[in-house]
Amino acid sequence: MKPGSCLVFRLTVLMTLPFLPLLLRAQAPDLTIKNIFAAGDEASFPIEFRQGMIFVPVRINESKPLSFVLDTGSTRMIVDRTLANDLGLKRTGQGSLQGAGAGRIPIEFVPNVDLGLPGLESRGYEFSTADLHPLKTTLGVKVDGILGYELFRRFVVTIDYKSKTLTVTLPSAFHAGEATQALPIEFRDQWAFVKGDLVLPGPVTVQDSFLIDSGSGDAVDHPIVMRLQSRAQTQSGVGFGTAVEGATAQALSFQLGGYTLPNPTVSCCGASNQTSKLIGNDVLKFFTVTLDYSSARMLITPNAGFPGKRD
Repeated sequence: MKPGSCLVFRLTVLMTLPFLPLLLRAQAPDLTIKNIFAAGDEASFPIEFRQGMIFVPVRINESKPLSFVLDTGSTRMIVDRTLANDLGLKRTGQGSLQGAGAGRIPIEFVPNVDLGLPGLESRGYEFSTADLHPLKTTLGVKVDGILGYELFRRFVVTIDYKSKTLTVTLPSAFHAGEATQALPIEFRDQWAFVKGDLVLPGPVTVQDSFLIDSGSGDAVDHPIVMRLQSRAQTQSGVGFGTAVEGATAQALSFQLGGYTLPNPTVSCCGASNQTSKLIGNDVLKFFTVTLDYSSARMLITPNAGFPGKRD
């Protein structure tokens, strides 16, 4: 997958009137939310990696198994519009969102959707419809939908990149292993950020907050790349939205917590200032990553493929 390919979504504040009653109801406890595990308080199952992205088997309202991208960079749960029509999902309003590239994407709102994962039935989600066919054209793989913020808000989600498994656990039942390192998460508009140190030729060290983006095949994104003489021109925002001019460069290292990775490729730029600084799967793949939003932390454990050093 070429640098600059990612899926990042942010809901516009402009919505049509039919959706306003849902906003009012969202302030009260939602009695439709329910999670049923087949065994215990967690479910673990295989996942696939295609074009640098994580694909999860999903059922929508007891549908046949579908293929969804697991995307921490998405503030919305998304289902392809044509698929939503085939499933008979009823809309309640309209809006738009920002994709990975330029321009906005029209969406429609679908309340009270049931989500099925292997070993777990989870109810009461709000999905949005969008035309995901451009992703197949750009990435060469079919995307039925995108699992975003609401899944991570409800559960502790562990991605084992080495064994290609996903584990979803109720926060009350989760216990961190001794080998993990916990990094504090800062939330901004339903996006999760962690601190990192990027060392560039010079050397120049950039200490910043980076969006955790499992919907990106990049290593690291940061706009400082545009100031480097060693940069190479490319396209960014490839995936969802109109591609924009960007650049890539080779960094000396990237430090995440106590772990330092050598020579990552740094790309630029995202659809907005906030999403132009991120860490994607080309860094995360060297760890088992646990996203515990309920405790505002990300837990990382290096796997056997980790090429760097621990400080």
